[in-house]
This record gives sequence, structure tokens and C-alpha cells, in this order.
Amino acid sequence: MSKVSRRVLDKRLESYIFEIFLKTISDLKTKEEVKVFIEDLLSPSEKIMLIKRLAIAILLTKGYTWDKIDHTLKVSRPTIMTVSYFLKHSQNGGYQKVTQKFLADQKKEVLFDKIEEILLRLSPPKLYGSPPYERKRRLGKELYAKKLQRKNF
Repeated sequence: MSKVSRRVLDKRLESYIFEIFLKTISDLKTKEEVKVFIEDLLSPSEKIMLIKRLAIAILLTKGYTWDKIDHTLKVSRPTIMTVSYFLKHSQNGGYQKVTQKFLADQKKEVLFDKIEEILLRLSPPKLYGSPPYERKRRLGKELYAKKLQRKNF
């Protein structure tokens, strides 16, 4: 786990620096810019720590048990408990907002996948081995893989 220096920072300075940090992140325009910044800013263990906390919040929101989360993400019970506490009792509702947005986006993806599946089924049969047949087959496999990946998360 990351360690914080014992040397205490002035609260006003800490607040000011945090505001700069928030502005820096909000000014990033693309996903790639955010990715590059995060990769430079955080150590590998810090990234994993943050990713796991977000995943815990999402899995708790989806109704997964602590045992399943522990087994899947390889996290400690105190970490699950802390995320669970903030998910339920946070004054700011940060975890709730992020997890609800994630689940809403996931539902949209499911809807688009269903539309794509219907279109694939409605398209006329293709001659075995032809380029249109191979394209339809590839699209079906990709759709299945996306659905499987989403189901596992």
C-alpha cells in the first residue's frame, strides 16, 4: 500500500493543490490524454489499488457477495468493507454516481448488442465461405465475445 509522508502539509496549501489537480484532470480532452496522465502520475501498485476499489464498488452495486469479490479481485475484507461503507454512507455520493453511470452505460451497450444481434439474424443467409459469410460470422463471434466479457463483469 502507498505510504503518505509523516510531514504534514498545510491544509490551505493541500486544498489549493487538490483544486489544481482536479482542474488538470477536468481539462484533459481525450481518453488517451487521461490515460497518459494517469500512467505518469501513479505507480503500478497505486493504479491497481484504485482500479480494484472502483471494481469493488461496481460489483457491490451489482449485488455480488463479499466472498465472490474477494475471490475474483484478490482484495482484503477490510478493503471491501471500506468501499461498501463509502458506497452506502458517503455524504458526497461519489461511488454511487460513478457506479450508476457505469451500469447505465452497460445497459446501453446491452441494448445496442441486442439490436446488432437482431440485424445479424435478419440478414439473409450467405453462401458458405464467401466474404459476406465470413464477415457475418466474424461479427457474430465479436458480439458473443463482448456479451461474454460483460457477463463475467
